[in-house]
Amino acid sequence: MGSRPLMPTPATHPRPRSSESLSPPPVPAPRLGHKKSRKGCAQCKRRHVKCDEGAPCSNCVRHGVACSRAGGPYVTRDDAKGRRASASSSATSTAGKATRADQASDAQTALPGSRGARRDARQRSAIDALPPFMQDEQQRALDLQLMHHYMACTNAVMTNHRTEEAILAIWQIDTPKVAFQCEYVLHALLAFSALHKLRVDPGNVHQQLRHSAVQHLDHAFTLHRSNTEPVNEENANARFLFPWLVTLTSFAVLPNLPPIDAMVELLTLAKEVDSSMAETWFWVAQGPFAPILMRGFQEAIPPLSEGRSILPQGMDFGLGHLDFMLGVDTMLPDERRTCYLVLAEMKKVYDQVVTGRDMCSVATILCFPKQASSNFCELVKKRVPQALVMLAYYAVLINVLDDRWWIRGWSTRLLQDVVGDLEAQWHQWIEWPMQCILTREEAMSG
Repeated sequence: MGSRPLMPTPATHPRPRSSESLSPPPVPAPRLGHKKSRKGCAQCKRRHVKCDEGAPCSNCVRHGVACSRAGGPYVTRDDAKGRRASASSSATSTAGKATRADQASDAQTALPGSRGARRDARQRSAIDALPPFMQDEQQRALDLQLMHHYMACTNAVMTNHRTEEAILAIWQIDTPKVAFQCEYVLHALLAFSALHKLRVDPGNVHQQLRHSAVQHLDHAFTLHRSNTEPVNEENANARFLFPWLVTLTSFAVLPNLPPIDAMVELLTLAKEVDSSMAETWFWVAQGPFAPILMRGFQEAIPPLSEGRSILPQGMDFGLGHLDFMLGVDTMLPDERRTCYLVLAEMKKVYDQVVTGRDMCSVATILCFPKQASSNFCELVKKRVPQALVMLAYYAVLINVLDDRWWIRGWSTRLLQDVVGDLEAQWHQWIEWPMQCILTREEAMSG
């Protein structure tokens, strides 16, 4: 048999190409040229748009914004990818911190150098910076009560001008504000509030309130003496207010000294009040305490027109004999001169109280005497009879203020001490003060 010719297979004989497959591949269209903006404004770069580099550019003109090429602000480019990355990183970091904080809060408090330990150390150091008597938790709680008592009650009895809002606002608003800014004023205010709380509500904490008042008053004196800063506009209100608060508080505290010796200290303290008024007058008269300076203490004595008898009859007769008294017994020339100066000033104060002229005030009575004050106090300390007789007449002036809680009863105690120290031959010179105070007290008690 003859052999068949073998047929070619596709693999052996490839299919001939078409005309399309034989044509060369298409050439891509050339990209149009794009001129980048190298000197574009910051606003266009932030918005990711092409800038025409005008000054200002057309985009900024169209959008009504200040172009950096025309003097506008330069703003940094806001990258969206950067924002997403930053937000993601911030969220991850916050979650990680929260987890770590929850896991290690107790450990941090226990570690000596941890944040919790530093916070506790700051709290302890703040408590250690307080005076020793205020480091007790019970005392600190009492101080909060005292400040609340002042804001609720005490400020209302600081003045008799309860119908004048300007005067009341000083004690309700301005005084606490100064106290929070000046530590020694704050301690004086707390001492005064403690004594008022003791007076209106003695309760079962009598000794605690009195002890707190004395402690605050002593610390106020310590801080005030250590402050050597000269008087200026910033501290004038505190310098003006502090002597007044201390004087009123000192009258309210029942002293352990005999009344005569205690009065000598109060007269010395009142002299500081007078000097502080002179030093701070310029600044205080322009500030919130001006109404007190001009009116609050200047009209504290009610006029006779209100139907109140300020002083009993016989004042002129009593005072008129004191000039003769100073020449009866032997005295040193300087002592006699001091007594004459004080007597002349006392007559003026009595005349102001009776007639209401020259705006007699609380300051007029408490800041007595202005002349020869130190010398007169020395005579009282030495129990010179003539000085004690004049002190008995001063007790009558103090009695004018007896309706104020902080000085109530002082005139009686002072006069009783004077009567006890004077020999019988001098009692004739103080008959009028005894009639004004002691006899009236007996009549009222009877």
